[in-house]
Amino acid sequence: MNNVRDRLSNVWWEQQLGISTRGLTLIDHEDSSRYTTMGYRTVERVLDHLDLQPSDVFVDVGSGKGRVLCCAARREVKQVIGVELDAALCDVARDNARRLRGRRAPIAVETVLAQDFDYAAATVFFLFDPFGAATLGQLLDKVHADTRGQQVRFAYANPTHDHVFQAQPWLERTATWDSGQAGTEHTIHFYRSR
Repeated sequence: MNNVRDRLSNVWWEQQLGISTRGLTLIDHEDSSRYTTMGYRTVERVLDHLDLQPSDVFVDVGSGKGRVLCCAARREVKQVIGVELDAALCDVARDNARRLRGRRAPIAVETVLAQDFDYAAATVFFLFDPFGAATLGQLLDKVHADTRGQQVRFAYANPTHDHVFQAQPWLERTATWDSGQAGTEHTIHFYRSR
């Protein structure tokens, strides 16, 4: 019953927001995971937990069609940025950003490898298991170099390669939500810079 209710809730959210982010897409890159979505209820809980502020620049790494981007942009933040290597998904995300109802923050969608983007302005990161351990390690090294000296926060959903986060001496885990805890369908680990 919960599964049907969750699917109906997701359809309702898509209609309310004026966007279309559902589906599953295989990504043509050796270290990438497939594109899939997280339920709106979980996305909203994660964004609440991240305690987004007007000065935050929110980055969704592996942003796909832009579901999380659109939800984050309905909050009072400085900017929302999607980083995605698949050009077709980026086009869909940009279209969703244009159609989004209730947007409060600007949205940019960048077609680029995660480890090549400039994260200097970023303060909050969301990752829904977008790639393997090798790319995740490169990404975290890049974020550390680009944001040195500023406080950053992460939400890592479906943390398949959490050992890579744990190996970062500059990060500390602040919370763990197990799958099913408080209405989330995925395990989520939260980190922040020390």
